[in-house]
Amino acid sequence: MAYASARYSALSAARTSVLERARDASNITIPGLIPEEGQNEHTVFSQPYQAVGAHGVTNLSSRGIVALFPPNVPFFRLSVDSSVAAQLGTQLGDANSRLSDIGNVAYALFEGQVSRAVLGSVLTHLVVAGNALVFQPEDGPTRMFRLDQYVVRRKHSGEFIEIIVREQVFPSSLDPEVRAAVGLTSEKDETAVELFTVVQRKGTNVVHWQEIKGVEVPGSRGQAPADACGWMPLRWEAVPGSDYGRSHVTRYIGDLLSLEDLSKAMVQFAMEASRILRIVDPNSGLDVEELANAPTGEFLTGFADRIQTLGLDKSQDWTVMNSLATRLEERLSNAFLLRSSAIRNAERVTAEEVRMVAEELETILGGTYTLLASEFQAQLVNRFLYLGAKTGRLPKLPKSIRTRVITGFDALGRTAEVNRLRDMLSDIAATLGPEAIKEEMNTSEIVRRFGEGRNVEGLQDLLKTPEQKQADQQSAAMAAAGQAAAPAIAKAGMEAATAPPA
Repeated sequence: MAYASARYSALSAARTSVLERARDASNITIPGLIPEEGQNEHTVFSQPYQAVGAHGVTNLSSRGIVALFPPNVPFFRLSVDSSVAAQLGTQLGDANSRLSDIGNVAYALFEGQVSRAVLGSVLTHLVVAGNALVFQPEDGPTRMFRLDQYVVRRKHSGEFIEIIVREQVFPSSLDPEVRAAVGLTSEKDETAVELFTVVQRKGTNVVHWQEIKGVEVPGSRGQAPADACGWMPLRWEAVPGSDYGRSHVTRYIGDLLSLEDLSKAMVQFAMEASRILRIVDPNSGLDVEELANAPTGEFLTGFADRIQTLGLDKSQDWTVMNSLATRLEERLSNAFLLRSSAIRNAERVTAEEVRMVAEELETILGGTYTLLASEFQAQLVNRFLYLGAKTGRLPKLPKSIRTRVITGFDALGRTAEVNRLRDMLSDIAATLGPEAIKEEMNTSEIVRRFGEGRNVEGLQDLLKTPEQKQADQQSAAMAAAGQAAAPAIAKAGMEAATAPPA
């Protein structure tokens, strides 16, 4: 029985107004990002008269990637409480050190499968349309779907209940058994057919399957834990009671539309002003054709004051338009962080640069960080931890292990913790003296936390074990005893050497 097609049509009604706003936002910033119905890659889109919107979207999305997913720095950490570590029979430092190694493996899986080009596309769609669907399959790269390719239904808490994705596929790309099951007998038929993917939450799990022509695709049904299913319907700004979110461009659509109208008027004004027309008095004695074709330096007979150049006497109007356009550009530049500190286009970006960008984004965007942390970053981490455990690359973690996503002012959380620890040690040394650190604090744990904060791989191999420390202490004690006994031994040797023979 066909379910997906009818259900998709039923849920599309609630998406209509959201999709229209997204297309309006796309037309004024990046035309074709959210295409109209029936448009494809061959469609020629009309371009806006201003590029502030496109520049702002590109700038904000690129900054968002740096702040949410800093290069070469894990954006999450795994940790346990001290009480849980005690129940497991281990010290908190040892437990967190092991969890740090597990987190590094999960981050390596993330870097290996999630392309930053996909992340850039996701952030761009969120800024413009306010919505995007991300899917992380078990094998293969991350996929993204536009707002016009899926529908979603959510709980009041924001968790999705149902997602249906509509795609166009060619029969030749399907397996023979799939074509036979759905009634596509000809492999050479290149007429695209609709493929629907249904994702439904069932308790603590999520089930999914695919349909073509109302028939379930063989082998497409599966399930996964709800918090690690890989399906992430993202929103830029949550709207309470709504299945979809609101975009950043929608907030400033008034200024963008006003600037667009002004830019169009100013371009047309400039085109009119650039036309050069001369009026020649018919009684001037000058022949218009002779005047037009005369070379430079030619002598003509006539009255020069009988020739006038036609111009637009509207300089005051231009000043008003230009002043208003400048004010609109300044407001939009502030809204899209075009005038703030920039990130260098370099392979290695410093921690301070990332921190500054994160701070600016947190100030401008407010709750967007919190929303993306729960709906995007945390879900990605859970997905890769689940896939790592499923493939045997990672152990299955108990529910007592907490996944902490590091965003906003703490975008470089581990570095921030290292800095706080260093400041504390400096205060102790300045107040009580350097010896107080050795007397009052566990130096081994301090070294461990510095290594974890710097995300040092193989930290356990670098730190000495208790047995190695005991052996070093015994060797040091023996060496000290040998040095203390050396003078007595030397004296006895000298006396024996100088004593008269018996």
